[in-house]
Order: sequence, then C-alpha cells, then structure tokens
Amino acid sequence: MAIEPDDLHEPQYDIGAQRSPWWAIALAVLITVGINTAIPYTHHYMHTISLVEGMIPMGVLMPFLVLIFILNPVLRIFGYHLQPWELIIIFATGYVSVHINELLGRVLATYAVMNYMATPENLWEEYVFGLVKPWLVVEDAGARLAWFYEGLPRNATIPWDIWLQPTFWWLSFIAVLGIGSVALASILRKQWVEQERLAFPFAQVAEELAETAGPKGFPAYMKRPLFWMGFAIPTIIVLWYIIGYFNPGFPVITLGIQNYNVPLGRYVPSMFGRINFLIIGFAYFTDLQILFSIWVFWVLTWIQLGMTNRLGFAEGLGEFAGTREQAFGGFLVFCLWGLWIARTQLKAIFLFAFGRSKEKLDDTRELFSYRVSVFTFLACVLYMMFWLYKGGMTPVWAILVAIFWFVFYTGFAKIVAMTGLVFLESPSSLGTGIMAFSPPDSLDSGTIAMRQQVGSMYQNGKSFTMPGAAHAARLAAPLGVRARSLGLTIIFAFVFSLIAAALATIYLGYQDGAFNFGSYMFRVAAPNYYNGIVSSIRDIGKETHYALRIAYTMFGAIVMGILTFCQYRLTWWPLHPIGFTVVTFYSARTAILSVFLTWLIKLIILRFGGIALYRRAKPFFIGLIVGYTLVLIVSMGVDLVWFPGQGHNLFWGD
Repeated sequence: MAIEPDDLHEPQYDIGAQRSPWWAIALAVLITVGINTAIPYTHHYMHTISLVEGMIPMGVLMPFLVLIFILNPVLRIFGYHLQPWELIIIFATGYVSVHINELLGRVLATYAVMNYMATPENLWEEYVFGLVKPWLVVEDAGARLAWFYEGLPRNATIPWDIWLQPTFWWLSFIAVLGIGSVALASILRKQWVEQERLAFPFAQVAEELAETAGPKGFPAYMKRPLFWMGFAIPTIIVLWYIIGYFNPGFPVITLGIQNYNVPLGRYVPSMFGRINFLIIGFAYFTDLQILFSIWVFWVLTWIQLGMTNRLGFAEGLGEFAGTREQAFGGFLVFCLWGLWIARTQLKAIFLFAFGRSKEKLDDTRELFSYRVSVFTFLACVLYMMFWLYKGGMTPVWAILVAIFWFVFYTGFAKIVAMTGLVFLESPSSLGTGIMAFSPPDSLDSGTIAMRQQVGSMYQNGKSFTMPGAAHAARLAAPLGVRARSLGLTIIFAFVFSLIAAALATIYLGYQDGAFNFGSYMFRVAAPNYYNGIVSSIRDIGKETHYALRIAYTMFGAIVMGILTFCQYRLTWWPLHPIGFTVVTFYSARTAILSVFLTWLIKLIILRFGGIALYRRAKPFFIGLIVGYTLVLIVSMGVDLVWFPGQGHNLFWGD
C-alpha cells in the first residue's frame, strides 16, 4: 500500500527521568471517568452534541483540545504545562473508554426491561422467561423496577439491590471484552505498525496536535494562514447556525450540518449528500488508494443494487439485495487474511509467552509485556466462553462466538487504522455474526436467547474498545519507558469508567424516568431483543432465504479473495479491497461525499504539487478538525444554558 512520505514518522518525545508521569495519569483517569459519568446526562437528558458517535468521538476530541488550547496556555503562565507525551497518555486513555456508554446504555436497557414490559400480548412469559437466565436480568421487583422507567416517588430511595446481580455479570463480560481487546492490540502493534505500516490517521493528527505543548509553544503550522482558513470555515458556519437556535426563521447556513437525500431511482437507496468537516480533516491523512477505493466501490455497489433489484435476483433479502451479505463474506476473508499474514509475528509472541522460544523479543515499547498480553487475552477469551455457555449457548457456539468476536474486532480495528474514517460500521462486530452460517432450525432455543441478549452489544458496529486500543498501542510505542504506565492507566480508567457509567445511568433513570429520556434504546431497541427471541423461535421451520444469503456471502468471499490477490500481486492494481467491505452500511453512506471530495482535493494536491505541497496543506485540514471541534463545544454550551433537554446534536453519522 502506497503511503505518502512522512505520514508514518514516529515522534520523539523528550520524556526525561525527572518528570513523573503521575500527574498525567491522574488527569487521564479523572477526565476519562468524568466524561463517561457525564455522557448519560448529555445524551439522555440534554440531547445535545453526541459525545459517543463516530470512530473518533467528541468525548475524546473535546477534552483533548481543551487541554491543548485552553488549559495548557493558562498553565504556562504559572511556569508549568503538559508536555506532548503527557497529552498522548490522556488522549489514548480516553479513546479506549469513550464508547462505554454507547454499548452499556443499550445493554442496561435490555437487561432491565424484561420483567417490566412483559405482557400477555408480547408472549415473553411463554417464550422468553424460561430461556433467559435470572442472573442476567433485573428481577421482577414490582414498583421498585417501575420507578426506573417512571421516576422515583418523593421520599423513596433508589433500590440498588435489585440491580446488583445482573449489573455485575454484564459488566464482567463487558470488562473482559474491553481488557482482552487492549491485550490483543498490544500483541498486534508491531505487526501493524512496523510490518504492515498502517497509516493510523487518528494517531497522526493526535501527535500533530500534541506538538502544541512542545518547548516552543504553539507549532509553526498554527502561525500559517492555511490553518486559520481551515479553522474559520466550520467555525463561521456553525456559529451562524447557532443563531437559528434562538430565531428559527433566521437564514442559516446548513453546509456541513444537514443531510440531503439525493434520489437515484426506484431501484437503489438514495445518496446521502452531506459534507462533514471532521471526515475531510482526518481523511486527508488517509492513503489516496483507499479513499479512491471507497467511493469507487460505493458506485459499483449501487450499480449492482440497481441491476439486482430491477431483475429481482435477491427477492427476500431487503433493500440492499444481498450486498450486505456479500460485504460480510468479504469482511470475513479480510479478517482471516489479516491474521494469516501476521502468523509469523503471532507465533513468535505466543511461543515467547509460553517460554518455548529461544529468541528474546523486545516488548519494552508495548502497553504490556508479551507474556502478560497473551495470558490476559487467553483468560478473557476463556471467561467469555464460560459466560456465554452459562448464559444458555451450547458449548460449540460459545467457543465459536468468543473466538470470532475478537476475529471481527481485529479486522474492523485494522480497517479503522487504515481508513481514518470518522464514521464507519463493521459488517459484523459481534461474534454472533458467525451464526449466519448455521443452517435453518439448527440453533436450539437457549442459543437463540443468548444470541439476542448479546446482540444488545452491537454498538452500531464499532467494535467497542478495539479500534481505540489499537490506536493506544500505536501511540504508546514512542513513549518508550512510559508505555507500560499507559497500559495500566488505560485498564484502570476503563474499569472505573464502566462502573461509573452504569451507576450514572441507573441514577438518572430513577431521577427522571428512563421512558422520559425519549431514547430509542429504552423505548424500542431493548424490547426488540426479546421480541426477536419470540419471533426466532416461532419462525423455526419458515423460509429464511438461507441458501440465497449463503450464496451472496460466498460470492463476497470469492470477490475479496480476488481483490486481495490483485492488491498484493499486481503493482498497477488501483483498488484496495477494504472498500468492498464497508460501503453499503449507513455510516459509510453518510461519509461518501466527504470521502470523494477529500480524494479529489488530495489527488490534485499530489498531482500538481507533490509531497511538498501535501505537507504545506496539512495545516488547513488540522484547522478544520480544531475549528469544528471547538465550535461544537460552543454549541453544547449554548444548549446547556438556553436549551436544556431540547438541545441540538450537530455531530451524527452512526
């Protein structure tokens, strides 16, 4: 894969033996736990800027830029400031944990709702109650459970005792999933960074921004007009749009804010005509071939959709006519191929961890030692298998689901590291995706029930902590001796953030009533997982178009195999196979126009100005990121003061 020169440079931090990391560690934990505690309030009550959407959420960007552009200049007045490596510790710690609420919110809503919303009409008592394990749901506590959805009566106290058992078991599963991802990222870091040389656009930008804390203060690029031009574009547009909050008739500018559906005909889904400044800013650091492949595969897929729907080849497979099944087949090959080409590195690390290797491996720049990483990862996988089995899955499916959970997480984290797209969705981010290969009527009722319950962890296909952990491992290497401190900080902050987020969500539910949140996850999504158990069991024996789905999946796998061969064997081949896996999903559809524009801009820059012009243009795109993020903080502040409970979410795309 061709990567622009200097994109993969590794920064050199002046860490020094005299500078203790404890101040940065304490600040990282405090900010991470604080953000995850506040997210239930901003999301469920304020309805303002989302802090969890996207692959690089505002929940990590906002505090990072506040530290750089507000706190650090103030600290310099008093003769102290956060150094670049300290800012990287804070950023990496927050990035791993920032998606906790997005996953946990729906999980908590699901394990809370069964005994509250069961009625004779929805048949849960007949089909669900005997299958779902009592330790996985809040007990039938009558009014004490109803208060969570309807609000706490005056003088009543929150009945924490009814939440203790299911919350413990679900948090334990989520915790081992997150910790296992961090351990796996530590194992894969050297392969992805040093062997395959993935671009990691998010990490590149974080390192560029962290340079503002260097000994010379703000870096040279901030003194260039291009930076302020990039900064001004989203800032002016959003500030102008904020005026419309107070005067709905004000002629606002909607560029970069609203989405426009562009009809493309009766046989294909409409195109999303939205420009996102954050996508453009980060995508500038993405390999040109990958940007080209994403929009080209989008065009090819939409042509396929039109032909397939017009001819009726995929009747029964929905609006996307088998293209999502073929994307899953391609994604599965992508994941397995990624592990295959890493086999030498993985074998060496596992042999070293088990004391079977004569070669001494250098793991001083990893989040954890290889031995700790390997045994932690294996322990997490075994616990997940045991948990799924005790939850009702058969042993075979418990083993397969746990293994492929990390296989799919690894593949998607690699896609994020290569593309740097702010909005992406995995074709299958849960291990239960492998059940698509199970023949009709082959799943027993307990496995179906467990599949539906863990389906609440889908999290818009973002693979939870794995992309953040991969970036944290990439950012840790230049820290040298401080890398291990970062690893422990990440785990500590993650566990405490998980607990804090659960407590905050339960507390807010009892204070205001979860049904008053106006949230899709509590009113619609959570009950649907139990409705899915009922329908899956009742529909046993009915037509599921299984053969057609498998045919499209296998077709996608074959196409991905051919594309991968061409990518590795033909130097002139223009299309990267990564585009084939993601373009049919909502997140990529919202990004497609921004991807095309960024590809076109970058192509022109490299064609006419070469790498020198590419470097000189960087400040403009960093300015886009900084300006857009900081002005969204202004929008959130306006919502908190003048529009509590009726805020404006300008950052969306999942």
